[in-house]
Amino acid sequence: MFFQIKTHSIILVFFILTLSNSYAQEDNQNKNSIEIGLITAGNETLYYGGYGKFTIPLSSKTHHFTLGASLTSYFDFKGESTSEAYLKNDIDMRILPNLITGYSLNFSNFQFNLEVPIGLSIAITKGTLVNEKIGFKREYSNNEVFFNYGIAFSPKYRINEKNLLGIYGFLPLIKDKAQSGYQFGIGWTKAFGK
Repeated sequence: MFFQIKTHSIILVFFILTLSNSYAQEDNQNKNSIEIGLITAGNETLYYGGYGKFTIPLSSKTHHFTLGASLTSYFDFKGESTSEAYLKNDIDMRILPNLITGYSLNFSNFQFNLEVPIGLSIAITKGTLVNEKIGFKREYSNNEVFFNYGIAFSPKYRINEKNLLGIYGFLPLIKDKAQSGYQFGIGWTKAFGK
C-alpha cells in the first residue's frame, strides 16, 4: 500500500512538473495580440474606415490555431441617387462586429494568417431625400442588420518580437443588399504577454 502511494505521488509530481514546464513554454511564445488598421471597402462604391482585432493563440506551436474578435467600421460620404431622387448630405456607414477562428503560419520574419470571421453587418444610412421634379424634401434614415461571413487573410512582416506590420484583406462569401463588400487595408499588430 505504501509503495502504491509513493508511486502515485512520484507520478503526480512528475505530471505537475511536466505540465508547468509546458505552460511556462506557452507563456514565452505566441502572445495575445491587438491589431489596428485602416481599410478601404465596398463593392458598388469606395468606403473608408478602420478596424481593430484581438487575437488569442490556442497553442505554443510555431504554426497554430487562433480565436479572436474584431470590429470594423467604414463610411461613404457620396450621395446615393436614382433617376427620381437622391440623398443629400448623407452618411452611409457599415459596422461589422465579428468572431474569428483562424490559423497562423509563422516564419522567421513573416506571419501569414488565414481567418474565418463570422458576425453581423450593420448598415446605417442617414441624409436628406430630395426629388426636385416634384419639390419633395425630407429627412431619411435607414438601419438594417445582415449576417456576414467570409475569408480573411493577412500577411505580416515582423519588425521585432512584439510588433508586426502587414496588409489585411476580407472576401465576403455572402452578398447582402447593403453590399457590405470586400475590404483591403494596412494594419499594425502589437503582441503582449498572457
